[in-house]
Amino acid sequence: MTLAILGLAFIVLTVIGLPISFAVGVASVIGTFLLSGVDNATIVQRMLTAINTFPLLAVIFFVFAGVLMARGGIARRLVMMAEVLVGWLPGSLAQIVCVASMFFGGVTGSAVAEVSSIGAMMIPAMEKDGYSRRFATAIVLMAATMGPIIPPSIGMIVFAHVAGNVSIAALFVAGAIPGVLIGISLMAASFVHGKLYHQKKLPEIPTREKIIRVLDGFAGVFTMVIILGGIISGVFTATEAGAAASVYALILTVFVYREIKISELPEIMWECCLTNAVVMLLIATCSVYTWILTYENLPILLADNFFNLIQSKWAFLLLLNLFLLVVGMFIDMTPALIMLVPMLMPLAAKFGIDLVHLGLIMVINLSFGLTTPPVGTALFVALKVGKISMDKLLPPLLPLLACMLVVLFFVTYVPESYAWLPRSFGLMK
Repeated sequence: MTLAILGLAFIVLTVIGLPISFAVGVASVIGTFLLSGVDNATIVQRMLTAINTFPLLAVIFFVFAGVLMARGGIARRLVMMAEVLVGWLPGSLAQIVCVASMFFGGVTGSAVAEVSSIGAMMIPAMEKDGYSRRFATAIVLMAATMGPIIPPSIGMIVFAHVAGNVSIAALFVAGAIPGVLIGISLMAASFVHGKLYHQKKLPEIPTREKIIRVLDGFAGVFTMVIILGGIISGVFTATEAGAAASVYALILTVFVYREIKISELPEIMWECCLTNAVVMLLIATCSVYTWILTYENLPILLADNFFNLIQSKWAFLLLLNLFLLVVGMFIDMTPALIMLVPMLMPLAAKFGIDLVHLGLIMVINLSFGLTTPPVGTALFVALKVGKISMDKLLPPLLPLLACMLVVLFFVTYVPESYAWLPRSFGLMK
């Protein structure tokens, strides 16, 4: 009875437009009132315990580094470097979007930042070069999904925090492979589109200019080298990597590129405070929600029922992907991870699925949700930046989404496609 009321309250509050953190919090309060032997202090205690952990500092640091990079001229430099690397391929501007987004994802970890930064530059440039505005907006949007997958990934930090017994470093290193594969799949789609509809070539860039662009752009990409290199080598933890990335981003954008003035830092820090406040409130309220679900033995009930109904690991993985794709359409990544990880972990254990594998499947699926209606945040930013309606965007979006789904199912059913990398560094068994 408690579970039914808890779920119904959450759905009703979400449908009427209440922010999801408040919807989860109010539903949790209602659910707590229905539990016998649980006082109101439990809510506050669970909320404080959930956010009073050292690894969550990584979220704060990576958000700060990402905002600095997004506002510090990194996107423009990565686009110019990508033009040197892939501008000679068919569908050149679309290829540039894919490669620049791949690099930018390793710098900021934000799909919304990618759409707004790279889209503002590349959508008008692609339209001017003969691409349709529909395709230009679609490729920018879908390429942005690499942001939450390629490290640093806030979603992977949240998953590791909720799961407890999983390495953030292993998730980061493993996530690089699916992110790159998604980029390659979109480049293949751009190649076909270029061959069929757009065979114009970009002007030749002088050799000296190529070297300058690559060096200038690599300074931004070096952020990812600091993060992964430091974690893999054991120089610092994921949280310390976030702090190191923040310091590097501050020096690069303020003193080297000089795109950000010191007087602008208080505004940037306030923006980061607002973003982190939302994330922490989500973590706090969702922790109470998941505690109630666990208190009522829902994870065990689901595990037992699924184990009895589904005998095949492959069938379970298929249903898991379909379930997460639907969830991602209605719930953002952070609350979805916090609410679902405790329920899915027993199911994964029943079928012998590694937690790193489960984490990748969840983050990739929920990243796709950023691009789909009705609540896809990156989708609505793309519609605004591209100045286009949703009905015009969906037709070119679907083939690109199909390419990415191929990568998703490849990673799902062939875990060795990514597992070899963290294993080679001793991060996975």
